[in-house]
Amino acid sequence: MTIPESAAQTPPLTTSPVLEPTPTELFRQGVKRPRGFVFFLALAMIGAGAAQMSAALLTLSLKATALDADAATTTISISSGIAGILTLFALPIVGTLSDRSRSRFGRRRPYLLLAAVAFTAGGVALVVAPNVPVFVLAHLLITTGFVSANVTIMALLADQLPADRRGPATALISMGTALGALFGMAVAVPFAADLVPLVGIPTAFAVVALLLLAVVVRDPKWEFPLPAFDLRRALGVFWVNPLKHPSFTWVFTSRMLVFSGVAALNGYQAIYLIQKLHVDLASIGTSILLTVVVNVGITMLVAPAIGRLSDKLGVRKPFIVVAAVILAIGLVLASLAPDFGFYLVACTVVGLGQGVYFAVELVLATEVLPDPDNPGKDLGILKIADNLPVTIVAAVAPALLAIGGGGNFGALFIAGAIAAVLGGLVITFVRGAR
Repeated sequence: MTIPESAAQTPPLTTSPVLEPTPTELFRQGVKRPRGFVFFLALAMIGAGAAQMSAALLTLSLKATALDADAATTTISISSGIAGILTLFALPIVGTLSDRSRSRFGRRRPYLLLAAVAFTAGGVALVVAPNVPVFVLAHLLITTGFVSANVTIMALLADQLPADRRGPATALISMGTALGALFGMAVAVPFAADLVPLVGIPTAFAVVALLLLAVVVRDPKWEFPLPAFDLRRALGVFWVNPLKHPSFTWVFTSRMLVFSGVAALNGYQAIYLIQKLHVDLASIGTSILLTVVVNVGITMLVAPAIGRLSDKLGVRKPFIVVAAVILAIGLVLASLAPDFGFYLVACTVVGLGQGVYFAVELVLATEVLPDPDNPGKDLGILKIADNLPVTIVAAVAPALLAIGGGGNFGALFIAGAIAAVLGGLVITFVRGAR
């Protein structure tokens, strides 16, 4: 029996296609990270958080009260709204400019320097501000520093750490703002309402930490070619196609809603303590420090354990849902607080929710970035979800506070609780992650 030639031929062996390394992978292979890279990233984020959060939690309120006590809430609402609009545009713009940078000083380093300069100018302007326009300018400069620092630090992490080594770094960076707030409030204790040290010390910390990172980071010139510039691409700075990248869109939406709940509390905490819980101006810094210590302490206690448990179980979304519900409970308790002691209990619950949230959410978010090789723009857009709530809350807060004749902080905090729960539910729509 003769075997047909076609049947006798040995079928060709099939091999898996060889995948070319991406530009980011090639960059990582060519760059030796300095010893303590994650430490310097976290230190810079803590410094930026100290400058930003000391302003958000205390010094902006003190300055607004000094300018006009009766109009303090209105002044903060206007300033926060304008700063929020700046943030909305600045985050993706800074991220995109950083992605496209071909500076001999590196791809990211110039924006660390920008952040240091902006923090310095903003701190000086806040201390000397004689009127509301200069007050708003100071707020905008501080916001610019925080935006530039945040986007650059997150982009450095994505540039230089592979996905399977980002867990500990993202946990530290996620808690950086809270740790910065703790530092910023700690310096308030011996200085009461003296704006010079209250603003100057956190600002100096931020500037030094950012400059240290700029010096130690290995950030050579990015040699890979740029995509051609066109108007459509330029306008795309502010856009990620939700149909093409639905999971990124759901993460953004969830993050925005959850952070709206946090912004409802943080943005008006100092005035709430002064006006409703009758905390003296002389001790307001100490009181806020206690809330931050409780909040950050619980967050730091919970986050590592939850992160390890989440890694072991291989799931993220259920933890985010639980975190959102806990945050909402904390906000409701804050709205019911009859005194400062009860309010500290509410802060403990909020800290528990934040600890669960920070342990898992950012890891999930970095896994659904539309363009991993140019993470600055997408991370900038994602960070809008952290900061857009400031504008949203500033826009709706006057109406909520006015319910029942004025000063209705309960309505504001409960609205924040509802937003947090909705944010937790939205994360369940993310696909490709458990």
